[in-house]
Parts: sequence; C-alpha cells; structure tokens
Amino acid sequence: MTTNWTVQARHVDPELAAMQVLSPRITLDDLTAARELEQTLATQTTRQPDDVEVLELVGERRDGTALAMRLYRPARWRGATLPVLLFIHGGSFVTGGLHSEDNRCIHYAREAQVAVVAVDYRLAPEHPFPAAVEDCQDALGWIVEHARTLGCDPARIALGGLSAGGCLGAALALWTAEHRDIRPVFLMLLFPVLDARLATPSVNEFTDTPVLIADTVHRLWNLYLGEPGQRAAPLPPLASPAEATDVHGFPPTLMVTAQYDPLRDEGLAFAARLAGAGVPVDLHHFGRGFHSFDSFDATRLGLECLDIQVRALQRALAP
Repeated sequence: MTTNWTVQARHVDPELAAMQVLSPRITLDDLTAARELEQTLATQTTRQPDDVEVLELVGERRDGTALAMRLYRPARWRGATLPVLLFIHGGSFVTGGLHSEDNRCIHYAREAQVAVVAVDYRLAPEHPFPAAVEDCQDALGWIVEHARTLGCDPARIALGGLSAGGCLGAALALWTAEHRDIRPVFLMLLFPVLDARLATPSVNEFTDTPVLIADTVHRLWNLYLGEPGQRAAPLPPLASPAEATDVHGFPPTLMVTAQYDPLRDEGLAFAARLAGAGVPVDLHHFGRGFHSFDSFDATRLGLECLDIQVRALQRALAP
C-alpha cells in the first residue's frame, strides 16, 4: 500500500513541515547531480565553529593510502584529555564527506564537551562494500593508536552514525565485539540504514516523504552491494547488520527513529533485538518527525532530538 503523503503530512510537526520545504530531497536517479546537491546544501548551511577547534587529520588505511579525518575539540578544554566520538556521516553510502556533518559534529563537541572525529570513508559505487567498513575500522584503530597525541582517552570511545553512517556504526560495533582490543563504551544510531532485505512495511510504504523516500533506500543497497543476483548469500552482517545472528556484544546504544522515515521499522526492530539480547538501549521514536529531521535544528523538535543525543553522550562518556 502506498501512503498518500498529502494526507499523512498533517501529523508532521508544523515547524518541520515548514522547514523541509526549503531543503530539496536528494534522490539517486542521477548520482552526479545527487553529489553536487549534497555538497551545495552542506556548504550553504555550514556555520562557523567559533568555540570549537577544527583540525584536519591524515590517518592511514590498511593498504597504506591516506585516510582523511577531521577532529573537533571544544576550545575551552584545550590541553585536556577528552572522551572521543567517532561520527560517521550519512549519504546513502554514495554521497557526502567530511563537510556533510560539520554542524552536527561542532554541536556535539561544544555541548557534550567531547572530541569528535569524522571520517572521509570511500563511497560506492566506485568503492562498494566492504571499502567503507574497512575505512571506518582503520579510522577507529588509528584513533585508538594516536589517542594520547589527539588529547583523547582511548578507554572512553563512542561510535555514532547517521543514516548510512548508522549502518557503518553498527558494523563497527559488530566488529569490535569480536576484536576485544577496542571496546567502545557507547553507540549512537540515528535513523540508521540496517537491513538490505527491504522487507519492512515502512521501507516500501513511504514513497513521497521529506528527505528520504523508499526508492532511494532500494537504490542505495544496489549501489553499495551490487544488484541482488551479484551479492553473496547470505549477506555478511557487516554489510547488513540486521542480519547478524548475535548482537550480545553491542555497547549501550541510543536509537533514534522517526514516524515518517522509510527506515523506521528496521530501526525499531533492531532496537528490540538489542534489548532482547540484554544490551542497554534507549529508544527515542519521534511520532511527528521524518528522516534526519534533527538537521533542522532551528525547530524545537529538531533541537530536542539533538539535546537527547548530547545528554546521552555526556552520560556514556563521563569519567
């Protein structure tokens, strides 16, 4: 059944409904155009960091090539050892970069008083799975290895990701559960992509919602993993975390979902799985929101969602 968005839209928060009109939806029918639009929108809305120091980092991939990262530190804590959040941007695995979540990373650094590292992972389809996962693994290992130089505490590391970045964050949590030398203390999944099976009601129902539509979710998996007939069967859990058979090793997790998001149902189902496995989970479902609505931080609901994330980071990363 296809949802008539003109009918359902009356349930969206009024401020969000007004703001989303100003932000064109990025679709994947023309990848070059999608990348240009994402870059333009991010550049136009980026704010000055002011009281947050921003430093460009160059790490190293497992093949010896350079891996670009960006470090955000609250200026008032210059010289102090801080907990660190590795935050992974969204963009359907195919768009985005270090510029994509500047405002969000600045906000976390300033308000939660943590160091934040963003990673410029390789994009599909030029670099399909597992390239992005490997880049995030290498970034995490590099951060741990250089934590003292960065002024970060390797014992207080959190993982976070938005949308496709949430998939990569969940994949990192699965990976670290098997590699005990790195132990994240917290995981933050924001409107995450999690399930390549594309079988939930919401991922097929919402064909005309703000920001993200069902068609984009179907396309992103093909760009990331290849067409269904070309994929490994079954899919590795690092590719599609919802298909993991064991999630007991996950750190305490914050899950944020929204009513009018094609990814809604897979986020809710994954949170229930984590809770059933004994993982401490805080689930915040916003009945009047849509995908990544907290990017509209001029709205009260958007700021409320960001405040929840900041408080969760503060609790999880406190000494």
